Amino acid sequence: MGFNSSGEFHFDSYPQRIFVASILSVVFFLGVFGNGLVILAVLVSHRLRDVTNVFVVNLAVADFLTCLCVPANIIALVSPNTWPFKSMFICTVAATVTYTSIGVSLYNLASLAVIRCILMTQSLACYTRIFQNKFLIIVWIFLLWFVPAMIVMLPVSFSVDHLGYDPVYHSCTDSTSNLPNPMNERTKDAVLAIGFFFLPTVVLIVAYWKIYKHVMIHSDILKAKKGQPGSLTMKDLKRVAKSVELSSGISRSVSRESLSRVSQPTTPVSGRYRKHWTGRSIIKSNLSRRQLDITKNLFYVVCAFLVCITPYVILLIFDDTYLAPFAPYAACFLVTNSCINWIIYATKHPHFKVVIRCLLKCQWDEIPEPVKW
Repeated sequence: MGFNSSGEFHFDSYPQRIFVASILSVVFFLGVFGNGLVILAVLVSHRLRDVTNVFVVNLAVADFLTCLCVPANIIALVSPNTWPFKSMFICTVAATVTYTSIGVSLYNLASLAVIRCILMTQSLACYTRIFQNKFLIIVWIFLLWFVPAMIVMLPVSFSVDHLGYDPVYHSCTDSTSNLPNPMNERTKDAVLAIGFFFLPTVVLIVAYWKIYKHVMIHSDILKAKKGQPGSLTMKDLKRVAKSVELSSGISRSVSRESLSRVSQPTTPVSGRYRKHWTGRSIIKSNLSRRQLDITKNLFYVVCAFLVCITPYVILLIFDDTYLAPFAPYAACFLVTNSCINWIIYATKHPHFKVVIRCLLKCQWDEIPEPVKW
């Protein structure tokens, strides 16, 4: 592996190619098994057949397809010289499906963040009004596939990009070499970075930040309700009141009259007044312990997402002349996201976890609300 006389990098080190192929093999088996398990869980249990889980299944399908195309890259990597088959059809299809599915997966992660944000910060009526609209859900899912597909296929249709075997990296990917009208690499990379990664990342960060602020407000209220000292300041109370005015959500029952029930001692403690809530409960919250636990898990989703995409995005944004040797490993990190999403979303989900455990133990009679075949 190294640079040739003209300064171009070629991933020719066979031991390193075998190493990368080994990593991809693990991704393939873990991803196909895990995402297939999520899809099967929805097929066998009515409990999992709600509107929001449509997006979880859509994520599993996208990740399943990504992992299903991994063997094509394994074949390309372990082949000593070039693509071993006469036809490039398999490699081209694998590259197309991989890029599209990764894009769908990333947009789906952002969609799940939006769904969780609406569920946690808005009223149940608002949430139900949005997600009982089947036409909206169908259009949403369609766009999750259509937008990434267009980002992938439009450059190819205008002959400014090519999907298939890349002799430089010995993989099924995109390449602008040997094209009559090759697209400027920097422009193409910028389009991919913005369209595939930047937009979903912004949505993820904004949605989870709103969730975090919302949960912190209610966490302070719950502490005060239990009589814990120093849990709220007057600034906190004003912020809660403002949230009531701006939203008809979970904090609907937090009114200014409720805030007036706060009794303050005349002496501040460490600069913060002790607050004690009296009378009826200030919150009739559907922020159950289970929902809060699910929200905590979203932090790990964000971390996994950023860890997996950051190396690849760095290669897209910056001049990859000297970073090119790291490209195969960055691609592995990117694809790895498709085999861990199901672990974070499915095994941590209180309903999915129960069904998946039954499937793994072959306890078909224990599946909650089983589908009658």
